[in-house]
Amino acid sequence: MFKQAPVIQSRLADDVYEQILSAIVNGDIAPGERLIQEKIASQINISRTPVREALLRLEQEGILEISGRKGFSIREISEDEVRQVYAVREAIEGYAARQVAEQKDPEQLAAIKRAVDAELEEDITDVQVDFRVNRAIHRTIVEQTGNPMLLDMFDRIWGRSVSLCLFAATRSDGTPIEPIEHKALFTALSTADPDTAQKAMIDHIRDGLERNLKGA
Repeated sequence: MFKQAPVIQSRLADDVYEQILSAIVNGDIAPGERLIQEKIASQINISRTPVREALLRLEQEGILEISGRKGFSIREISEDEVRQVYAVREAIEGYAARQVAEQKDPEQLAAIKRAVDAELEEDITDVQVDFRVNRAIHRTIVEQTGNPMLLDMFDRIWGRSVSLCLFAATRSDGTPIEPIEHKALFTALSTADPDTAQKAMIDHIRDGLERNLKGA
C-alpha cells in the first residue's frame, strides 16, 4: 500500500531538523519569531517537503507550535513546567545514582568516568555543546542501571525537545556547568553510600534548576 520514501528525502528532512534545532539551542531563532517553511526552503535551496517534515517533527516533540498560516514559532515554557521537568529528573536520576552507588561496579564507574572526562575536551562555552555533553554524562549514569524503562523515561524528559528548548530558553546568561561539578558527582557515585550518592545527584539537579531560573 505504501511506498518507501526516498532515502535522500529522509536525509534532507533530518538535516533540516538538525539545523533548526541547532539554531534554537544557540539562540539564533528568537522566541516569538515565526518560522515559515517557504522562507526556510528558499534560504537553504531545497524543496518545501523536507522543511515541512522537520517543522512538523519539532511541533510534535513540543519545541514549536503552530503560529498563523503555515508558520511555526518556539513554544513558550512556563516556570512551572521548568520545575516539573526538573522534579521528574530528580526522581529518575536520583534513583539511578543510588543504584550505581549500591553496585559500585568497576565497569559501570569506568563508563561514567569516561563521560565525565570527555567534558574536559569540549568547548562548553558553546550552548549546544554544553547541552550535549551534560546530557551524555547524565544518560551514561542512568544507562548503568541496566533498566531500559528507566532509560526510556530519561530519554523522554531529555530527548524530547521540550527539555532542549527549556535548556536554550533558561540559559540566557550563558553560564555553562563547570566540569568540577560532574567530577564531584562522580566521586559521590564511586565512593559514597547510596543515600549520599542519591542526595548528591538531587542537589546537583536542583543547583542546575536554580541556575537556569536565575538566567531566565
